[in-house]
Amino acid sequence: MIVPAVTCYGDGNGNTLIPHEMKKNRENGIAMFLLKKSFLYLSALFVCIFAISAGLCARETNVVKLAAFNYPPFYYEKDNMVQGIAVELVDELFSRMNMKLEIKIYPLKRALKNLKTGRHDAIMILIKTPEREQYLSYTSPVVTVRGLIWWAADRKGAGIEFERLEDLTPFRIGVTRGYSYGVEFDNLLKKMTVEVVNSNASNFKKLLWHRIDAFPCNEIVAKGIFKNNKAFEGKFVHSKKAFIEWVLHMAISKKSGLTDKIDEINSIIDDFKKEGFINNTVKKYTED
Repeated sequence: MIVPAVTCYGDGNGNTLIPHEMKKNRENGIAMFLLKKSFLYLSALFVCIFAISAGLCARETNVVKLAAFNYPPFYYEKDNMVQGIAVELVDELFSRMNMKLEIKIYPLKRALKNLKTGRHDAIMILIKTPEREQYLSYTSPVVTVRGLIWWAADRKGAGIEFERLEDLTPFRIGVTRGYSYGVEFDNLLKKMTVEVVNSNASNFKKLLWHRIDAFPCNEIVAKGIFKNNKAFEGKFVHSKKAFIEWVLHMAISKKSGLTDKIDEINSIIDDFKKEGFINNTVKKYTED
């Protein structure tokens, strides 16, 4: 029997290889080469992705997302732009910090929810409450505003002055839906004749029409309304005594990196006060 001859080759290491083994080794070598090349490509790709992501993150951390709510003259929309006292304050604040600013108006409850989840970084002009302190960090006070009792200047009878809140119980009071007037006043309102409307301006109209006797309102808010409604000028009188003083802060989500900058923010707020910037901005929106 004749056996076909098979040519054998060495692998250079003293080992003898037959052709099919050489083919297998060659295929394995090609596979390893492609695997190494793929690994290098993937490594380079991951490096690029990381670099791009790092760059984007760097840019994003330089942008502050501010939540706002419709509360003229602190916040309001005009010509598709958010304007007001608070807007001018935060514009200047973050300009001094070399940070960009994005502002969007929501209903107050949604604005607070966005802060709680970290979707937004901060809100300017907010009252501190124990519930909110669970998810918000506060700056030093920005402005303190008086809550006053307002009535129509042509109202018959004496003005509506008071020593204690209970002195207001005989009067028909107008309130704005969703607003709090402080725990003590809120509790008293449950025992009073109260009419609820959707806006502060509507309550002032009801005072003019003598449908209500009195309306509790933030002094800055009231004066802002009068400035933008010439028909209201000189038509209202307010109590000498405040029923509350609201201390308004900038509030920062505890999920925001902006909390690390509270000391810097407080320093700028102090500068604002020394420069008269806050008072001048308030006057711009409340006085002629």
